[in-house]
Amino acid sequence: MATPNYNHQPIVKPTPQVRPKRQPKKSVKRIPLARPKWNFLDLTMLAATILVAIVGVFMVINVSNQGAKANSHLTQVTAQLNQTKNDNNDLRQEIGTVTSNDKLSEVAKKENLTMNNDNVRNVK
Repeated sequence: MATPNYNHQPIVKPTPQVRPKRQPKKSVKRIPLARPKWNFLDLTMLAATILVAIVGVFMVINVSNQGAKANSHLTQVTAQLNQTKNDNNDLRQEIGTVTSNDKLSEVAKKENLTMNNDNVRNVK
C-alpha cells in the first residue's frame, strides 16, 4: 500500500482575469431640495412637546418651592421645640430650688409657721 504524499502541490494554471467593460459616465442631475412643509400633525406634536416641557418646568419649580417651605417650617418647629425644652428645664430647676428644705424653712419662718413632728409621716 502506497502512502499518499501530502506535501505535493498540484500546479494550477492561473485563469486570465476578464476586466469588465467600463460604462460611460452618467451625468447626475442635482435637484435642489426644498424645505419640507409643516402639516397639522407636525405642528400639533411640536405644540404638545413645548407644552409638556413648560408644564415640567413649572412642576419642578413648584416642588422646589414646597421643599423650601417644608424646610423653613421644620426649622421653625425645631426652634419652638428647643425653646419649649429650655423653658421646661428652667421650670424644673426652679421647682428644685423652691422645694428644697432651705427654701421651705425660709418661707415657713416668714409666715411664722412651726414644724410639728407629730404630723409628719415617712413614706417608704
